[in-house]
Amino acid sequence: MVKFSSEFRENVVLEFLKGKESSRSLAKKYGIGSHRTILNWVNQFKEYGGVSFDIRSPKYDYDGNFKLEVLEWKKRNRASLPETALHFDISTSSTIWSWERKLEEKGIEALFMRRGKAKHMTTSPDHRQGKKEEPSELEKLKRENRLLKIENEYLKKLKALMHEPDDIDKSKRK
Repeated sequence: MVKFSSEFRENVVLEFLKGKESSRSLAKKYGIGSHRTILNWVNQFKEYGGVSFDIRSPKYDYDGNFKLEVLEWKKRNRASLPETALHFDISTSSTIWSWERKLEEKGIEALFMRRGKAKHMTTSPDHRQGKKEEPSELEKLKRENRLLKIENEYLKKLKALMHEPDDIDKSKRK
């Protein structure tokens, strides 16, 4: 559920842009928890216009590669959560925060897991009776191989990013 409607957010932003009130006074006036929320709305509005406040379907699911790209960009640019959300047009920065927690707590595989149950239909009589078919050994190995490749690529990029500041510092000293 969205706490503030898109119309409300747009009106607050327009009121701020008129320059008569600060973000702090507007937050107090409208009961918004933090003036930073208003500043984030202003940045969204400047970057994407009024459509940035449109309510997005909660069923939208980002794929694992996109999540990795977002987290790598955030780390590489030393960006805050709101800056990263703005850059990738993600409606709330808490989405990125949850990806970071998943990565830290459960590893890279967690970024590639889908929410809820798989949404595919089958006409298999075994499925209707509740019998679950185990994936074959080959399928298990292919999945494990794919996950290891992804993790390997992620670690390579992470290592390159960790060495990047040292390389920049060394070139400045010369």
